[in-house]
Amino acid sequence: MLRRTLLSILLITPALGHAAVYQCKVNGQTIFSDQPCGDNAKEITVKAPPVNGGGSMQTEAGDRFVKSRELDREIRRLEREKEDLRDEMDRAMKRWQQQKRRASNNLAGATWEQSLAQEAEVLRKRYQSEIDDVDRQLERARAKQQEY
Repeated sequence: MLRRTLLSILLITPALGHAAVYQCKVNGQTIFSDQPCGDNAKEITVKAPPVNGGGSMQTEAGDRFVKSRELDREIRRLEREKEDLRDEMDRAMKRWQQQKRRASNNLAGATWEQSLAQEAEVLRKRYQSEIDDVDRQLERARAKQQEY
């Protein structure tokens, strides 16, 4: 009963603006009213909660939590991207190995093998560059996460 009364008063108070609230003891129970309810009535000040839903500490903590969650998602996305790049590089190298085997069975294979070796080096550098870029992004995201 007391909780309901308190809750009602707290919910109504912001709508009342600067209306006075009185606290009294009647028959051993604490009562709140907009008018003095007895000889022992005390006027109390009820502050409405901030419009944004919390104080600056709550907002700051909430913002930190949200940013931390976003960083977690970004780190997981980057880790998946890195894994996908490694898988893609492995598939490209397997295709290269198949071409190399075919080149070995060909009369003009020596020339073809040389161009395939150059192609393999280009593929390796390309994928390694992309993987290194993702690693740098991961490093930055993890460093930011440590701040939170």
